[in-house]
Amino acid sequence: MTDFERGYQFLAESTVAFSGANKGSDYVSSVQEALNKTIDEMKSTTIDVKINSKDAFIKGFVAEDWHAGTFNADVAAKGGKTIFAAVDKSNHQVNDIIINNNGQETGFQLKFYNSAEATAKAISDSKYDNVGKVAPSDQVESGGIRDYAHKEALRNQEIRPDVSKSYAHTAENARATIEEAGFSSKGLTDEQALKIVKDMKKDSFDPKDYGLVTENFIKAEYIMQQALKAGLTAAAISAVVKLAPEICKIIMELISTGAIDQASFIEFGLNAVSAPVEGFINGSVAAGITATFASGLLGETLKAVTPVLIATASVILMHAIQNSFFVATGKMTKAEFADACARDIFLATCGLAGGSIGQALLPALPVIGFMLGSFVGGVIGNFAYTAGKSVCLSFCVESGFTFFGLVDQDYELPDEVIKELGIEIFEIDEFVVPEFELEEFAFDQFELQEFELETFSIKPLRRGVLKINHIGYV
Repeated sequence: MTDFERGYQFLAESTVAFSGANKGSDYVSSVQEALNKTIDEMKSTTIDVKINSKDAFIKGFVAEDWHAGTFNADVAAKGGKTIFAAVDKSNHQVNDIIINNNGQETGFQLKFYNSAEATAKAISDSKYDNVGKVAPSDQVESGGIRDYAHKEALRNQEIRPDVSKSYAHTAENARATIEEAGFSSKGLTDEQALKIVKDMKKDSFDPKDYGLVTENFIKAEYIMQQALKAGLTAAAISAVVKLAPEICKIIMELISTGAIDQASFIEFGLNAVSAPVEGFINGSVAAGITATFASGLLGETLKAVTPVLIATASVILMHAIQNSFFVATGKMTKAEFADACARDIFLATCGLAGGSIGQALLPALPVIGFMLGSFVGGVIGNFAYTAGKSVCLSFCVESGFTFFGLVDQDYELPDEVIKELGIEIFEIDEFVVPEFELEEFAFDQFELQEFELETFSIKPLRRGVLKINHIGYV
């Protein structure tokens, strides 16, 4: 494989991994954006607007923003597309929150009072009998609201049937969250809602204190689903990037010779099968690792790891796994494995540097800029690695240095040299079946004998590279 071909191969693999890593990063970003919007809604459109009102009054409106926002964050985390929740800021008489599910709307009324009895009374108005009802999570989970509403429904059953009906509806439908199509908001207590108002007014609000962080919404199974989706996209990209040179080669061959070589066509078919599979694996692995790191599931420190670094590392990892299999099956030696790993790391470093430069030079085309820079960096890196390796091996030839065992110094004399020294070499006898031949009669021919002077010759031995990282006498 030429240096240019290695550079193009690195471009194809890094592009696929970069695509998967970006998909994973975009997924986590969508959840974070939903959380950021929730925080902004609570602060700028609610608390700042009602800054002169009492905290106990504002907390109910903050709870509306909370439930709509955390519902949308759950949608983003689970990969939903056509469903979202919004707060009705027009002071609608019935619907505080509306969930739009592909054009179909579901309304919710929300009440946040400091006791279960007060909340149950406020939310049991007859005009709320046809919508969902949301209340503080501690009042719902303790059964306070439902128990009180159930008692009031029984008490008013005979004397005030309409009131009894409204309380019965509350007893059956009061919830701590808004829910639709498998998506749900996060519960909020009355005390938490009040504390959010106070913290935001003092500019001391910390999202971590209330669980408004990605790791509380993103789960491992969600990441797996997103990784599989990213893998499908990466498979398509891999097929296009890797098969493009093969298609051009076949077209040029058809133009020049008027026919397609069977071997070339078979090779194209094999690549057409393997390229999407490799792309799917590389893309899904990069997406899964990126999403896991960025979501914070493995700790706050790993959130800072960029998708580019993860994509580069995943390419090196996949090569190392593949080469390890070759070593285990005897198709690659340990020296060849070490050389391949060193080359991959060097190429990845150069490709990463080139991609960063390309992205800086073409900020308007971030992906294209990174791809071009990565390709140039990979080609240059391969040239540099080949040249540097030649220098290092030349040094090893002259000095006998082994580079800490990576280079094998073989001091055994070749068989040809041993034979010229007059030393017999032990060889295993081979059994050969004799062939039957008819005896032929031939006349003797007179031949002149030539007289040759015995000469003495000197053949100096020199050391050189026998195979990858293997030096011996040649």
